[in-house]
Amino acid sequence: MSDLYDRFSDRDAIERMRRQRREEDLRNVIERIIDEAAEKGAFDNLPGKGKPLKLNKNPYAADQQLAYELLQNNDYTLPWIAKRNEMLDKIADLRESLAREWAQVRGRQQQAAQQLEWTDRLRDYAARIVALNEEIARANLSIPLAQLELLKLTLDDELKRAGASRTLDV
Repeated sequence: MSDLYDRFSDRDAIERMRRQRREEDLRNVIERIIDEAAEKGAFDNLPGKGKPLKLNKNPYAADQQLAYELLQNNDYTLPWIAKRNEMLDKIADLRESLAREWAQVRGRQQQAAQQLEWTDRLRDYAARIVALNEEIARANLSIPLAQLELLKLTLDDELKRAGASRTLDV
């Protein structure tokens, strides 16, 4: 029987994918247990029900509580969080720009010149995506949790997301 991961040659990648799959399976089981308990009313009469949560203290921070409070009280963000947010903003800008240009190009009368112009713009977007992917790779190096890493972009996926295509005759 063929394993789902046989088509990959990189052992580290295979192991990482298997580990992520196991973690995902575990999360699904935990969520199912919690959902079943909620359906049975296990959370209906908990102390403090209906009252606001006290979120100013992190019970899991222990010895790092002071550091978290200093960061929060001084409106400071960890560098990797700031970089990740910056990358998300850049990705959003690229997507908005691509969708806007596609709408403009599709709104004009189709001519060979428009197709050439669109092809040139796609080359520009491909170059922007390459540069953005390099930034994403550097930013991912500083992110401590694999689940928070940003995925690299592809031109085809971004065109699909924008409802666009490589040619105007769609």
